[in-house]
Amino acid sequence: MKLKGRTILVLCLLVFGGYAAFDHFQGKLQEDKKMQDSRLMTLNFEQVNEVLIEKGDQKTELKRDVDGWRMEVPLKDSADSEAVDDLVKQAFTESIVEVVKEGEGIDWKLYGLDAPLGTITFKTTDGKQNRYEVSSITNFEDNAFLRRDGENRVLLVNSIWQARTGKAAMEFRDRRLLRHKIASVDEIKLQNAKGLVHLKRQEGVWVIPGKSDFKVDQNQVRSVLTAIADAKAAEILSDPKKGPAVKELFTLNLVLDAKPWAAKVGQAADKKIFAKVTEPDFLMKMEPGAVDNFIEMTIEQFKEKPPEKPQFETEKTQKKEN
Repeated sequence: MKLKGRTILVLCLLVFGGYAAFDHFQGKLQEDKKMQDSRLMTLNFEQVNEVLIEKGDQKTELKRDVDGWRMEVPLKDSADSEAVDDLVKQAFTESIVEVVKEGEGIDWKLYGLDAPLGTITFKTTDGKQNRYEVSSITNFEDNAFLRRDGENRVLLVNSIWQARTGKAAMEFRDRRLLRHKIASVDEIKLQNAKGLVHLKRQEGVWVIPGKSDFKVDQNQVRSVLTAIADAKAAEILSDPKKGPAVKELFTLNLVLDAKPWAAKVGQAADKKIFAKVTEPDFLMKMEPGAVDNFIEMTIEQFKEKPPEKPQFETEKTQKKEN
């Protein structure tokens, strides 16, 4: 009898344990399904290689290849890969707030989806796509109405989707002053009102040609190279020959992998700063402050400072003097 009682107890524990495990498994499945159903993007984020944004007459088409993102429409040019990647990543994290309406006979006009504010389409390397029609109408909580892939469903989403459809092509264009890898720069010549700054890399070390006694602060050179890499235009003019008259501020000449690159920078009457660059041949209206550090830069800024003496050595010297 005692053995039977233990056997029954073990069986009961197994039954209850199995039920608990099954219940947990079912709950996990339901949770996963709920999460999957709330996902707005059904594509594999890493396979997205094309983005199309349409709003009225505006159309921006971006495609990715081995070198990064490029712009195809409204013009062919390099794209700002970081900006495009951010757009895709942020869209991927979005979820459906609510399914407002679904089924046949939806009055799309009621939700502003008969004539959407704009559309965004993401395509992948395996031929799949998600197309989002975004309404100009929001609900009382400022969430926007959206239709995905022509489904008979009205979805409620974050109103940030309205801003995404309004992004202009310029926001995705590569607006860097220098479109080359900064590590390939071997020589810098900067001519401004203060004089000439000439630096050259020899055997991995930056020096001033003809001045062996001038110790160059290598970190300062790296900071300048970073500033060049970070400098961006607010606008790239379509016709470089039709820019405004400018007062020259400085010229910057670089040698990159034995190839020359140059920028002539000047200020217009309205105080806006323009840069005429080579390779590619562009006239850029620069962002405020983008190149200000180069206007009065001098060679003395690159002079290596002697290391500061430790505090105890300074005190020791002072005691000797006293």
